Amino acid sequence: MFALPFMRRRSRHRPIPILAYHALHAPDKDYASNDHVALEEDLKLVRKLGFKVARLAEIAEFTWNRAPSRLDSEQWIGLSFDDGTDFDYLDIEAHPYLGYVKSFYTILKESGKGDGRDWPQPKGTAFVIASPEARAVLDKTCIVGLNQWRDVWWAEAAQTGILEIGNHSWDHTHPTLDTVAQRDQRKGTFKGIDNLADADAQIVQADEYIQRLTNGGAARLFAYPYGETTDYLIEEYFPQHMQRHRMLAAFSTAGGYATRESNRWNIPRFMCGLHWRSPEGLERILREAMRM
Repeated sequence: MFALPFMRRRSRHRPIPILAYHALHAPDKDYASNDHVALEEDLKLVRKLGFKVARLAEIAEFTWNRAPSRLDSEQWIGLSFDDGTDFDYLDIEAHPYLGYVKSFYTILKESGKGDGRDWPQPKGTAFVIASPEARAVLDKTCIVGLNQWRDVWWAEAAQTGILEIGNHSWDHTHPTLDTVAQRDQRKGTFKGIDNLADADAQIVQADEYIQRLTNGGAARLFAYPYGETTDYLIEEYFPQHMQRHRMLAAFSTAGGYATRESNRWNIPRFMCGLHWRSPEGLERILREAMRM
């Protein structure tokens, strides 16, 4: 029996929005200026619309493993947090202006309280900058220099089953660093990581450090600094050197949905503050996924 031309068949493989947040984005107390406030509100909306939260590694596998998956049915999202300051996992107890600020981990944990039948525990991935020297500088140049960009919480977080640790490069090629792991010292962009030596320095070196500090418990997932990809990384380094870097997937901030057709080395995410700035903005993203 042929379908009538005006009848739209719903795709069997439903698109999955992956949402990205930054713990450092908290200059004020309202939704638009505080990613902690936004995440807590967003989880309520996600649940209200009937979505559930899947582990990022499971979503990544969805893009290359053609076996049937639970992600083929119902509505799912993924959650990720970039840069890896302490506030991904540790609450701010008494900020002089913001007061008490819940960490992303606390927000996830509290959201999962209950019987779990209709709303299983939400889980997210914190993509951390590996280099301790780089983080020490960034703590002074990007926040207030109170030693709040540490790695002491990584192992504990990795054991919670709620907040995984992922790879966000060795030093983010950050412009405030004196030197970065890039041959020409191109800073403020990840576009310069276009050869084997620099890719190893940023990705393999970071993974080795992160795995060591998490006792091998970190997720083998990579998030591109600045959300920037290069043809070299997508087409050559990641797919052809898997034994070398041992990553399973890589994520950009291209503002699209993860699908069965997504390139596992360029899985898109939506970034809070860039792709949506209000609950209404996120609702549009989620409802579009429901229509596709």
